[in-house]
Formats: sequence, structure tokens, C-alpha cells
Amino acid sequence: MKALDRILAGISTVTGVIAGICLMLMLALIMADVSAKYLFHMPITGTLEIVSYYFMPIAVYLALPYVERSGEHISVPLVTDLLPIRVRDILSILVALFSAAYLLVVAWACGEKAAALMRTGEEVGLIYFDLIIWPPRWLVPIAFVLMAIQIVHGAFKKDSEAQAQ
Repeated sequence: MKALDRILAGISTVTGVIAGICLMLMLALIMADVSAKYLFHMPITGTLEIVSYYFMPIAVYLALPYVERSGEHISVPLVTDLLPIRVRDILSILVALFSAAYLLVVAWACGEKAAALMRTGEEVGLIYFDLIIWPPRWLVPIAFVLMAIQIVHGAFKKDSEAQAQ
């Protein structure tokens, strides 16, 4: 269990760092584009497309496993706090399993779509070049699988820690 915990911690940390770097790159590219547009009347071609097809999906989807591991997702425990601890623990595991199953189904469907778009070579035409946009489509299934694993692992880890006490 500890080895899996270390692996998942490493993966979620790496994905979180990559998401943070993408946020910074997105900021830098937009600042450079706005500056070039107003100072030199020459905006950077493809800024909107690069930001919306690459940086935003990376920043959003690769942050999901990190946010789940950190326990930073929004939760409102109004009802569950009223339940006995053992019922709360069982409910937590059931919700984790249901959530993971849902995420895996969505990951499968998104993986099918990503594979289809990869086969067709999805791209968007810009003024001077075509931007290939199918690679970021794989972020959704990858992130959802990692998040599903993280959710189930977190629920069972909390349960085993609660039983140890």
C-alpha cells in the first residue's frame, strides 16, 4: 500500500507541476501576444488556438489527480457529518467506487474519441500553418483514469487509517 501511495503521490505531483507550468506558459504567451499586438501591431499567430487547444486542457485535466490527492475538491459534508463514523466510512468507499466507475466510463468514451481524432489527424487551420490538435484530446482519458485510481486509493487509505486508530 505504501509503494502505491508513493507512486500515486509522484504521479500527482508531476501532473500538478506540469499543469502549473502550463498556466505560466499560457500567461507568458498571452502577455507576449497582447504586447506584440499593441506595441508592434503584430499579434502572435495562433495564440488563441494554442492556449485553448493545448495550455487550457493541460492545466485543467492534469491538475485533477493533484487536486484529488490534496483533498482540495469542493465537498459539503452537511449530511454525512450527522452519520455514524462507520457508516460514513462505508459510504465514502461506495461513493469512491461509483465515482471511479463513472470516471472510467467517461475516460473510455473520451479515449475512443481521441483515437478517432488521431486517426483523422484533427487540426485547425491558422493563417500561416495548420495546428495539429488531436494530441491534447488524450489528456481527458489519461487524467480521468489517474483521478479514478486516486479516488479509490484515497478512500481505502482513509478507511485503513481509521481502522488502525
